[in-house]
Amino acid sequence: MPLNATVEYYKAEEKYKSAKTKEEKIKYLEEMIRELPKHKGAENVLAQLRRRLAKLKSQKETKKGSKQFTIKKEGAGQVCIIGLPNSGKSVLLKALTNVDVDIDTYPFTTVKPEMGMAQYEDVWIQIIEIPSTFTGDAIGILHGCDIIIMLLDGEKNLDDQRKELQKILDEHNIKKKIIEVVSKKPIDLDDLKKQLWKNLNLIRVYTKAPREKPVKKPIITKQNSTIEDVVREVHQDFLKHFKYAKVWGDSVKVKGTKVGLDHKLKDKDIIEIHS
Repeated sequence: MPLNATVEYYKAEEKYKSAKTKEEKIKYLEEMIRELPKHKGAENVLAQLRRRLAKLKSQKETKKGSKQFTIKKEGAGQVCIIGLPNSGKSVLLKALTNVDVDIDTYPFTTVKPEMGMAQYEDVWIQIIEIPSTFTGDAIGILHGCDIIIMLLDGEKNLDDQRKELQKILDEHNIKKKIIEVVSKKPIDLDDLKKQLWKNLNLIRVYTKAPREKPVKKPIITKQNSTIEDVVREVHQDFLKHFKYAKVWGDSVKVKGTKVGLDHKLKDKDIIEIHS
């Protein structure tokens, strides 16, 4: 079947051939993809253009002194979204964090990791979208994250996608807790955030002074943390003069129970330190 492309397609092709920079080549390749006819005879050409575009976007700068792309950890934990091209990673990132990201219908729209913050109750969780090119910088972020969301396209074979993504993780020796999410169907965002918080294995503890209300900002610490762990977090000197703490919450049967430094805390406990 003949290509039967538009005049705009051939103009973009000529501009692509004469382009001098990577940015220009990407721009005109994207124009060619947009202008390419959507019929069966153009499928092979479209696949070639997309591969060429992906390769260009994944190329690293080789200038001397260039720095590796990194994202500083923020919030209670760092979660990475991975998926095959056009699986809906940017859509999920935007839904979870409201961050403004480029969303398009063709693969490899995201060329570098994108980040936003998702709020779960009174804590914030950092969410990072990993590009499907899985470049070195992105692999480094995956090694350092706490949880991976494996996003699968609900309109394609789930097992094939799962195996391909797991193969990439195995090749780079990335072993993290994985939460699987299927796109192209309604996703319960509140439940997903709840799962993320639960799998971070953290708890929130609120401190209070005698006869005052608890502070609104919690101390975030690991599960099975003790009064001693929290006291150290508040101020190291408090340990020297510590007498006891009063606790309100699920870790005690009676509100305001007096406990010692070895008392294990639970999520949303309120403590009053006496010294």
